[in-house]
Amino acid sequence: MTTLPGRLTGLLLPLLLLGACSWDHGQHRATELLNDRLQARLAPDIAAGSAALQPTQNGAVVTLLGNSEFTEKVDAQTGTYREVRASVVQGLLDPSLIHIAVADTSGLTAEQRATRVHNVTQYFKDNGLTLSLLPEGQAPVVPSGAAAAPAPQGVTITLLLDCPAYQQPDNWNYLPPLPSCH
Repeated sequence: MTTLPGRLTGLLLPLLLLGACSWDHGQHRATELLNDRLQARLAPDIAAGSAALQPTQNGAVVTLLGNSEFTEKVDAQTGTYREVRASVVQGLLDPSLIHIAVADTSGLTAEQRATRVHNVTQYFKDNGLTLSLLPEGQAPVVPSGAAAAPAPQGVTITLLLDCPAYQQPDNWNYLPPLPSCH
């Protein structure tokens, strides 16, 4: 004979398991969307060999390949030069959900690497991403096993999604809404 607690356990256990399995659904979906957007925006750069994209568990790693000087004399209206940094910015989701770390893993001198990192960082700042940038030298926290292979050498832009664990209650619109991955 089944008791009331046994029946309640039988009813609630599948619901708890379903909730546990779907807990990360918002971040997983947002990560897929981020990678799809980056893939679409960077497709010409990847095909030309000037960029590489590696999806991770909670974001992506974009590597700007080659010894590009990132010239600032670009006529975006006429399309005379494709700006790979602009493609990265256009592929982003809500900047308040993303942390960005920039590093240079190329074989250039330390001074040249620092100049390139500063150039990309300044480009992101000029395009309104100051609050998303991690301080220079701060390594991003990438989950273990996130990247299957090391990123190619070049300027690496690590994009990490930081989804809040909960949504802010409505509070009759007195408080601004928190960004959400859901």
